[in-house]
Order: sequence, then C-alpha cells, then structure tokens
Amino acid sequence: MIPTISDIQDLYNTTEFDRHPISVDFDIVTHQETYPSTKKMVPAHRRDFFSVIFLENQEEGEMLINQDKHAHLNDILFFQSPQHVFSFVRGDSMKGFLLFFKAEFLLPFINEVISEYSFFRNNENNLFHLNENEKREFINLFRAIQTDKQNPNVAKALVVALLEKVKVIQQKHQTKEKTISSETRLVNQFKRLVNNSFIEEKSVEFYAQQLNLTANYLNNRIKAHTGKTAKEHIAERILLEAKNMLMYTDLDVAEISFQLNFSENSYFGKFFKKHTGLTPKAFRQNH
Repeated sequence: MIPTISDIQDLYNTTEFDRHPISVDFDIVTHQETYPSTKKMVPAHRRDFFSVIFLENQEEGEMLINQDKHAHLNDILFFQSPQHVFSFVRGDSMKGFLLFFKAEFLLPFINEVISEYSFFRNNENNLFHLNENEKREFINLFRAIQTDKQNPNVAKALVVALLEKVKVIQQKHQTKEKTISSETRLVNQFKRLVNNSFIEEKSVEFYAQQLNLTANYLNNRIKAHTGKTAKEHIAERILLEAKNMLMYTDLDVAEISFQLNFSENSYFGKFFKKHTGLTPKAFRQNH
C-alpha cells in the first residue's frame, strides 16, 4: 500500500521540514529554505494535493519520475498531482522553488485542475526543460507569488497565471513529441504506468491490460526498444526504491518489505538477492 500524504503540513512533518504552510491549502518555499533539516530521502508516496517543482540546479540528489532516475537536472519544471507516485533523494545544494496547493485553493477560477491542466495527469509528460527566456519568465512568476503569498487573492491569480504559461510550454513540447516514434511513446506510457503502480502491481499482465496489449507482445516490444523486458523494467523500479530506502532511511528490512508490498519478508530478501547478489542487510552495510 503506497502511503498518502494528506496535506502540506503532513508533508513537512514527514520530511522533518520545520515550517508551517501559509494556509492549509497553499504554500511556496525555495529549495534553499528546506536546508538543513529536511530528510535526505522520502520513499514512494502519493500526495493529496498538487506540487509544482522548479529546479534551477541539482548538483546532487535525484527524483524518480516515470520509472527513470533523474539527476543533475537544470532548469526544469515538474508537476505532480494526487495521481502520481513520487519519491526523491535530496541533494545538498539544490536551488529553485516548491509550490504546493490543494484543488480548492484555485476556486472559483479553476474547478477541475487536472481537466484544465493536463500536465498534472499521470499519463502525460510532467517534466519540461526550460530555455533561458522561459527560465527568466518563470523565476519572475515564482518570485511574484512569493512576494504576495500572504494575499490569497493575488497569490491565487498569480498561480493561475503560472499554470496558464505552462500550457504554452506544453504545446511546444507536444509539437516535438509528434515526431517521436510509436515505440518510444509506448515505452514512455509503460514507464509512467510502472512508476505509479509498481508497489501495488508487479505483474506484466497488469500493465499489458492497461495498454490493451497481451503480456508477451508488451514484453517483446519493450525489449526490442530498450533491450530489457517489461518484467525487468518493473523489477528495476522496485529495486531502485528498495536501494534508496536501504541507503537513505533507518527503516528496518521488514518495514521496507512491507512498504514495497511483499507478502513475506523472505520473498523480498530472495527478490533482492536474485537481482543484486546481496541480501538487503549486506547491501545496507556495504553502502
């Protein structure tokens, strides 16, 4: 069962960030403000609110998005909704902004956030690289929101303006994506599905069903394009989460096994050793 973080204050408590949000349904902070207290790693979770993450630089750390590990990111915007599963390892010198809001914060301007802004959907592209002009425009918008964060009406209007600006960026990216092959689109869809379901669903059959394909056909197409079967991709995503939890949290192996939805600790141990050659305990000791 993937844990859900219910609100912004719950996120701060979970990450040990010593802060109270501006309101129950809105806050904006810089990455720099989160140091030094925030936890190094937060395991896979869902959030019952929306997140807009701007990374000006990411010298260290990583975000796990659409099954891929993203590190050394610069000038990116990332969008997360309650549909997403998200985990991260925090670097020591990240710069940028974190904007959090619940759907009701945008009322009465926006009634259905995901319907209005499709870049929050878990089956869409949620990460955009910005050019220099776009970067300056968004930094100015984030700074304006931060300046007027205590005025809810102004802050709300500025958040909507930011999201409307993202629509323009999204249209540019969608034009480029039309040139991507059908095989690449399938791989991207598959990875997004895995990232959002790998804890509850570990079988190729589940993902094939979601994509209206047979399990064998999905395995063959994924392997032809990536060199790895669908089953191997699912295992890699589980292992990536397990390794980060072993390296960056104090959770014992039994709790990690439980959070990753293995029915028995022994099954998790066998799975981990099969793919790494080490027991979870030995891996932790070596790292």
